[in-house]
Amino acid sequence: MTLPFGNKSGAGPSPYVKEVTVQNFMQDVIQSSLTTPVLVYFTAAWCGPCKQFGPLLEKVVNEAKGRVLLARVDIDKSPQIAQQFRIQSVPMVYIFSQGQPLDAFSGVLPESQLKQLVAQLLSASPEAEMAKATLETAAQLLAEGQAAQAQEAYEALLTEDGQNIEAMAGLAKCLVAQGQLEGAEALLQQVPQDKQTHESVAAAKAALSLAKAAPKGNEATLRKAIASNPLDHQAHYDLAGVLFASGKQEEAIGELLAIIAKNKDWNEGAARAQLLTFFEALGHTHPLTMQGRRKLSSILFS
Repeated sequence: MTLPFGNKSGAGPSPYVKEVTVQNFMQDVIQSSLTTPVLVYFTAAWCGPCKQFGPLLEKVVNEAKGRVLLARVDIDKSPQIAQQFRIQSVPMVYIFSQGQPLDAFSGVLPESQLKQLVAQLLSASPEAEMAKATLETAAQLLAEGQAAQAQEAYEALLTEDGQNIEAMAGLAKCLVAQGQLEGAEALLQQVPQDKQTHESVAAAKAALSLAKAAPKGNEATLRKAIASNPLDHQAHYDLAGVLFASGKQEEAIGELLAIIAKNKDWNEGAARAQLLTFFEALGHTHPLTMQGRRKLSSILFS
């Protein structure tokens, strides 16, 4: 990503923070906001609350890693800008996007509220819309068995935003699909602790767990065993694991549902537990998950 504010040799303490005056307001606020949201922070050296709020605002912006920028305006050094925006007290923040002021707030906000504001701003940005579309495309490619192509899409997203949790999880699932289990595990270990329970990360972990525990038997041998003994629940169970690992998720779910329909308590409910792991690996909103849950409910409560 090309940062509008340059690099760490610039005026600000980070590549995402800039001191703005009349001379560079057009470039570093108006033009920069065409591609990246900019928070215009009005402050002053004599402002007591600003001494605490400024560093906090910079911290939240820096954590966004370039997806939002901060432009500091000292109202004493740039009174023309302060007059233009009718600044009567500081701290004051204007939010710019697409070259226009979207919103503003005054006073000191707590960190949690600042993070929520930035998250809402990013979710509505053009970059966020593009990232969402890329995630959807990558997920579709992966669902169609094109793991290598999906991997390229997820990696492109991570190049732009190394903290994109859904892209990290999607990339891990691509690695699992290609048999690169150690790489997937290493990647999932890099997910921040507070994101380990994110739905997409949980799905990737479930996929990895299933791949690690995949039966060693092959599909043809297991089908032969089932043909000779349709009530061989272990063969059905193992076949489900093999099918799921090879991308035949719908058929894999069907094998487990068949076991549950005949004996829901077989092997201490192993088939149901495995089925729930399948659902977690697919994701709660996946069509096969929703369809499978309906069929499971029909079997259990009929």
